[in-house]
Amino acid sequence: MADKLKLALYWTASCGGCDVAVLDINEKILDVVEVADIVFWPVALDTKYHDVEAMPDGAIDVCLFNGAIRSSEHEKMARLLRNKSKTLIAFGS
Repeated sequence: MADKLKLALYWTASCGGCDVAVLDINEKILDVVEVADIVFWPVALDTKYHDVEAMPDGAIDVCLFNGAIRSSEHEKMARLLRNKSKTLIAFGS
């Protein structure tokens, strides 16, 4: 089997409903983990900023970035995840 996709999920200034909706798919999340390793998702995993910093640039295949950037912390995380991700998909409000 080919290497699994490396997936990251992150939310900034939003209600968090999009991330919770992912959790609400219940056991169907197992279909996702068959093809992807979730390498960063603070809602569901105990991963920290320094864990992402330690990753080589481009180590994440796809990052789903949810919410508005309203603070310098949000901007710092957006820039970091953009550098670490081959593709960053921004969505949500």
